[in-house]
Amino acid sequence: MAAVKYFLVVPDGVGIRNFFCTRVIDLLLESGEVVVWHALPRESVAPFQARWGDRLRWVDLPRIHDGVAERFFRQAKIFAQLYWQGKQTTDIQLKRRRPPSRLKARLLYSAARLIGRISSRPGGILWLDRMHCKAAARAPHMKEFMTFLDHERPSMLFCTHQRALEAVPAMLAARELGIRSAVFIYSWDNLPKGRMPVYADTYVVWSDYMKAELLKYYPDVIPERVDVVGTPQFENYFDRSLIVPREQFFSELGLDTGRPVVCFSGNDVTSPFDPFYLEDLAVALQNIPAEHRPQILFRRSPVDTSDRFDDVLRRHPEIAVSNPRWQLVKGGEWSQLVPTQEDGTLLVNVVYHSDIVVNVGSTMGMDFAIFDKPGIYIAYNPAGSDGRWNIHEVYKLPHFVPVHQIQPIYWARSSQELGDLVLRGLTHKSEKSLERKARLDLIVSQPLEKASERFAEEIQKLAREGNVPRVPAE
Repeated sequence: MAAVKYFLVVPDGVGIRNFFCTRVIDLLLESGEVVVWHALPRESVAPFQARWGDRLRWVDLPRIHDGVAERFFRQAKIFAQLYWQGKQTTDIQLKRRRPPSRLKARLLYSAARLIGRISSRPGGILWLDRMHCKAAARAPHMKEFMTFLDHERPSMLFCTHQRALEAVPAMLAARELGIRSAVFIYSWDNLPKGRMPVYADTYVVWSDYMKAELLKYYPDVIPERVDVVGTPQFENYFDRSLIVPREQFFSELGLDTGRPVVCFSGNDVTSPFDPFYLEDLAVALQNIPAEHRPQILFRRSPVDTSDRFDDVLRRHPEIAVSNPRWQLVKGGEWSQLVPTQEDGTLLVNVVYHSDIVVNVGSTMGMDFAIFDKPGIYIAYNPAGSDGRWNIHEVYKLPHFVPVHQIQPIYWARSSQELGDLVLRGLTHKSEKSLERKARLDLIVSQPLEKASERFAEEIQKLAREGNVPRVPAE
């Protein structure tokens, strides 16, 4: 009987966080060979290479060239999907897709948007899907993907991120060679954002809720091709060995162990007013008497490498800072940011030792809910905002529907409410406890701490199922 060979396509750092900073790799190695086909700089994956040594084989994905036709049809099918979703997505998603500045790129964008609008029906979207696949299959780099995959003949191919351009030729090559493939929907807010570029035999999702979402947005996918597994990203919170003593953690950050801590977690730069909100929080807490005043611990988004918070931190030296420990190489592209095992431990301690979280609608509300801790979503536009970005539109996006229905967090509708809401969350810690648990149960398969086992079992099951009918490129 042939040995089992698992191929993991890792196009960016998110896949490292979910599958290499958890127990998934160790579990897969118990039943077969694991090959990591990745698009990351060698220096950024060196710690993980050292961790597993010869037990894991790392192979660089071939360099790809994103041709004009491929780019056109990929963009067109995203627009077609968004226009077809209509009121499910509203015009907000379309407004957030700004045209590029360069003339040729802007013309391509405009043409893709027009064709997408004309094709915004299920049949039209599938036609654009096929055209995108044809264009991608004709790319000169496809020969290298096909040759390598045909030589290796893995038992199955698992892609860790469904939106990555670098994964497209690998998944197409698997399809043409009849190698079974699967792709992970890596975030709770991804599915309404447009048509995914990759094709897979199986789609791996977080929950029954996400499965229903996928089938709604992709009526061409049959339910049997969608497997509910969960996500490994919350698993470290259940490893008590990662938690350092409160005194040690607070001492390293200059925090007072006798006072509560408010964590302000930043978003990426698409949330432009986060520095204003951090300052609003600092000012609001200054109005609380010193003996009751909470402290602020700021953790920026790992993909935000800008200096946009510097002025606020200079004006408010009382804000403690815990920067993510991700590695950035290769010209500052966010996709080249790679998490470290150390950052997983750091994040666990930030959440465990903080008492409440404040941010603009981020996943951190669920991270804190794991420890049954309250969260506040900021829901107002700062004074002087120019209207090009409206926070109220953000919360109308489809992935916030369960938040509005369940109400697991507090809403800060103005800067004046921030201080009172922080105190309310700190003094009534169990007020939204049931709602926080209900959101977690809906969005993520339980138990959270067993996600690695479920992923290993899923990948092993798909590998046992063997090859699929070959679909040659047209």
